[in-house]
Amino acid sequence: MEELKRIKLFAGCSDDALERLLESPCRRQEYPAGRRMLNAGDPCRALMVLVEGQAEARMIGEEGRELLVDHLNAPMLLAPAFLFATPNIVPVEVTAVTDCVVWHINREAFFEFMQQEPSVLRAFLEELSAKGHFLSGKMRSFAVKGLKNRVFEYLEENVNITSVADVAQQLGATRPSLSRVLSEMLGEGLVVKDGKGYRKA
Repeated sequence: MEELKRIKLFAGCSDDALERLLESPCRRQEYPAGRRMLNAGDPCRALMVLVEGQAEARMIGEEGRELLVDHLNAPMLLAPAFLFATPNIVPVEVTAVTDCVVWHINREAFFEFMQQEPSVLRAFLEELSAKGHFLSGKMRSFAVKGLKNRVFEYLEENVNITSVADVAQQLGATRPSLSRVLSEMLGEGLVVKDGKGYRKA
């Protein structure tokens, strides 16, 4: 119960309500660092609640190319947008970066619980709206903005690029493409390179 209370979704629930939820079909599972928590194509039959640890969501494209979609830090919900979708298939792979603890709450039991607890229903809808906003921004970044602009945005948020390979995955680019753009930006005086990597000039 204390683990679930860390989640914004259940913040307004009474102890009695949470006890009722825990009596429904649910289970608590631990994932060691490096363990795959979700595979792309898996059916989403339960609400997954990350209560401890950090994970990463990645999308695998053609020829094994990977795109880092999001860093996932507890406490939070995993793949809530696909729980009631048709088909409710998860499109990304989720892997534990550190040791993680996840609660799996049966989809139908959670649906009934939301009907009984309007505050949970509202919080779940807010979560879905926030995820939709995040994903639309991500899509716009890849569809409209060039790689150079995405590099600028990354540097504004993270200050340095220390690993070209890791950042290339986050920006949806290949390592050679990102290296080429960084070289161009160096030549144009837009970024500088020091012992900490690349940063804005």
